[in-house]
Amino acid sequence: EAIESLCSTNSPRCKAYAGVIRGVRRIIQSEKIGDKPKDDDKARLIRRYRRELPDEVIAWMDAAMVLHADGQGFAPVLGTGGNDGRLDFTQNFMQRLVALGLHKDDEPPSRSHVWLSTSLLATPARLHTASVGQFSPGRAGGPNATQGFEGVSLINPWDFILMMEGALVLAGSAVRRLGISDSLRAAFPFTVRMLAAGFDSPASKDETESRGELWLPLWTRPTSLQELRQLFGEGRAEVSGRAARDGVDFARAVAGLGVDRGITGFNRLGFLKRSGKAFLAAPLGRVEVVERSDVDLLREVDPWLDLFRRAAGDKNAPPRFASALRRIDSAIFDFCKYGGAPFFQRILIALGQTEHELALTPGKVGQSKFPPGPLAGLSADWISAANDGSAEFAVARSLAFIRDQERKIGPLRTNLEPVDWKKSSREWAEKDLAVVWNPADLPTNLANVLQRRMMDAGRTGCEHLPLASRFTTPLGTIASFLAADRDDGRIEQLTWGLMLIDPSHAEHQAATQRGGTVDTLAPPLPREYALLKLLFLPQPLVVQQEGGSWRWWFGGRDESGLTIRPEPRISPLVRAGRVGEACRIAAQRLRVSGLPPMPGPLLTGVMRDGAWAECKVDLRTAERLAAALLIPISSTSVNTLVHLVCRDPAKAVAAESPALAAEGATE
Repeated sequence: EAIESLCSTNSPRCKAYAGVIRGVRRIIQSEKIGDKPKDDDKARLIRRYRRELPDEVIAWMDAAMVLHADGQGFAPVLGTGGNDGRLDFTQNFMQRLVALGLHKDDEPPSRSHVWLSTSLLATPARLHTASVGQFSPGRAGGPNATQGFEGVSLINPWDFILMMEGALVLAGSAVRRLGISDSLRAAFPFTVRMLAAGFDSPASKDETESRGELWLPLWTRPTSLQELRQLFGEGRAEVSGRAARDGVDFARAVAGLGVDRGITGFNRLGFLKRSGKAFLAAPLGRVEVVERSDVDLLREVDPWLDLFRRAAGDKNAPPRFASALRRIDSAIFDFCKYGGAPFFQRILIALGQTEHELALTPGKVGQSKFPPGPLAGLSADWISAANDGSAEFAVARSLAFIRDQERKIGPLRTNLEPVDWKKSSREWAEKDLAVVWNPADLPTNLANVLQRRMMDAGRTGCEHLPLASRFTTPLGTIASFLAADRDDGRIEQLTWGLMLIDPSHAEHQAATQRGGTVDTLAPPLPREYALLKLLFLPQPLVVQQEGGSWRWWFGGRDESGLTIRPEPRISPLVRAGRVGEACRIAAQRLRVSGLPPMPGPLLTGVMRDGAWAECKVDLRTAERLAAALLIPISSTSVNTLVHLVCRDPAKAVAAESPALAAEGATE
């Protein structure tokens, strides 16, 4: 009825429309197509339309589809060539024209004026009962759409007409992916592949069944239609020198200002399958255009992430890899949207969790021909970008960079996953494995690492303990860790993430973080920890006079200092809950090394090391104490430990350097 009304009109407003209808009928009749055309017939029909119909039709066709050599590519905003299943947008457009009386020469009815005022000025009016399709889910009707069981579809005819007219600026084009293949693909302004990131999706298949995403730009300054057409004609987003491919790429482009200037934000829409096989344009939020300088760091993981994305998409890949990929995408999207160290830290954690999943089956992700290797070599800028100043970050940072200064055994990463540390941890290792990390809790795993590194140090003949780190943890944070006042799970996640950073790149970052002081709000530091930790230092103790006080240092000195030999029995004793016995052995070792601990001898000269054996702790606390012995501390913190367990450190000073001791006594 609407088609016949428009075809027979003499109104100047719809004269061109009537001419197109007659032209289409003529082409269909000459092609002798009596029913829905098939693939070859459809392609031939579309090409005739482009050759013989007016230019105004070509503009609509460009907005709805792009012709390929072997078919068509469709714009998600207009379904599959201007329809969504049996719902044809152009038919509804013609019906709205007739409903408003725009095909007649006389004055349109009063309801047309009322609806126009509602569309432009938001004045209240009763809406028209008609199909709206995917464009307004809240008005599409169906179950739970009203107070009854089902509601009808309501629409303002002017809204539909203006919307379809505005869709013409979203014209697409065929582009060639250079360096990939010679085939053409369809590209539409601000349109990318769907990714279930940045919103809560109730179904994991939303990504595969969606038609895509549309990011509609927002701006605040006045503009003309010509400027608008140019904006959408060049409407593209670039990230890392390439066009954005999905929603996460687009968010990165927005955060890196890789979009046209003058845009203040984007409304993100996803075309999701709902209500059977119908699609709805679901709003997925708004993203403001704000520069996030740290977003450029993501370029470092792009090559590895592309390999992992391809492998995780393999039909034989374990589902946990797809979950890990979604965590990475969600973390990247949230950082691009909100910014800040806490959100960037989530990216680092997500990468570490993915590395953990890969380490369970190194080199095997489904049947991928290009399985991703270990992720390594991130720059030190990742440390400052993810540093939220928390105690958990400080502990994880010091753990992640534990290494052997003599390079006889691998860094801490080799105890977490099977990597070849001699090849910069960029390949999976097949022999000489030192992995001890397991699904146990953090204290148990850290104690396992300490015991393994002590064993490897003795086996390879390390002169010093392989417990050095470019970063250290303040004693106040150690005390909180011993009191179980820190989030162990977060420390573990951050450790897995921070170990992906190239240790050689962290030198500059480490230079700005030296030492550490005791937090006055932290619980008291246990003396048994202070005693035992003196046996787990990576360098000999060296005394130096500075500022009128004695400080104990390790590393960076030419003097031999007080070398405290390790006791292999201590770690197993502590983990078994026999902390008192471990402290007694440690006290004897310190005395032999020239650092006499408290309590001192009796007047008869009898040593009272047995007093340390009175320490009683439960197994859980003992395991945490063993774990704390692995956490690196600063050189200035050693002085605090010495004064906690030694009655007269000056005696040790005299033993090491009589000249310095005499000078100190004179002062």
